[in-house]
Parts: sequence; C-alpha cells; structure tokens
Amino acid sequence: MAKRLRVYLALCRFYVWWWLLPFLSIRRDRRAPLLLFSTAFAALTVDQLTKLWVRTSLEPGKFWPEHGILRLTNSTNQGIVFGIEAPLAFSIAMPVVLVAIALVAYFWYGPIGGRLVNVCLGLFIGGSLGNLIDRVRFGAVTDFADVRLWGNVHWFTFNVADACIVVGIILFVLSIFGLPPRRDVKERK
Repeated sequence: MAKRLRVYLALCRFYVWWWLLPFLSIRRDRRAPLLLFSTAFAALTVDQLTKLWVRTSLEPGKFWPEHGILRLTNSTNQGIVFGIEAPLAFSIAMPVVLVAIALVAYFWYGPIGGRLVNVCLGLFIGGSLGNLIDRVRFGAVTDFADVRLWGNVHWFTFNVADACIVVGIILFVLSIFGLPPRRDVKERK
C-alpha cells in the first residue's frame, strides 16, 4: 500500500511540474512554453485515442476500405520511425533521450523562436511520447494508415504520432532555414 501511495504521489508531482514548468520559466514570453506543452498534450491525446480506436475496431491484417489510396489497417511495428528495425531497448531509450534534449535545449537557450517553433517542438514531443507509451505498454507501436502510391507500391504504414514527428521536424527545419531571424530587442539610438 505504501509503495502504491509513493508511486501515486510521484505521478501527481510530475503532473503538477509538467503544467507549472512553463510558468516558472525565466523567459519574458511565459505563454510560449504553454503553447509547446499544449501542442504536445493534444498530439499525444489524438494519437492515443486513434490507436485505441484502431485496436478495438479493426482486426489485425484487415484493410478498410478494401481498395483505395488511403486504407486503414491494424498492424504493429517493433522498430522506430517508418518501421526501421531496432532493438527494443534502443526503441525505448531513443525517444526519451530526444525529448529530454529538446526540452533542455528549449529551456536552456531561452526564446529560440516564435509560435511556429513551439508548435513544432510540441508535435515532436507529443509524437515521441505517443510511440513510447505504446512500446512500454504493448512492446510494439500500433500503426494504421496505409497509403498506396501506385500499383502495389505502398508507403510505410504509420500513425498519428509518426505524422506529428515528421511534420514537426519538417516545419522546424523550414522555420530555421527558410525564415529570416526575428529581432526582439530594439537598438538604442
């Protein structure tokens, strides 16, 4: 009983810090981390709800609809992004390390961008955590979106978390290399 209470208190403490951390930031714009964490939470929630629906509604290996460009299926993936084979320990450790690096860099360097950067990092963190939860709970990630490119050539089966990770990375790269830097500090005359 005492062990369960300690675990429950640790989870409560983590949850409180998860939502208080943006407000304790030394940055001037205190809403930016809130946007990051809200985006991560939304991506994680949508990912887990869609995977739950797929696991309960579709039989493994069956497609719905039978023909078409985009079909839904219930399949599992033990590798990392796009089904690249990797050991289970690496598949679990990699997202944890990447999310930790992203959060440390975000809070260490202060304002590293505007709203777009916060949304990109939120998508990346939410997607990484979504796949991590599946790996820990089920030993594999549930994938369900099957895209037929032409004939019998298919893109890798993916899920909402994979899409969030890829979109977040692409938008982040475009925002860094494609947009001119913003000047937040006015020069003195």
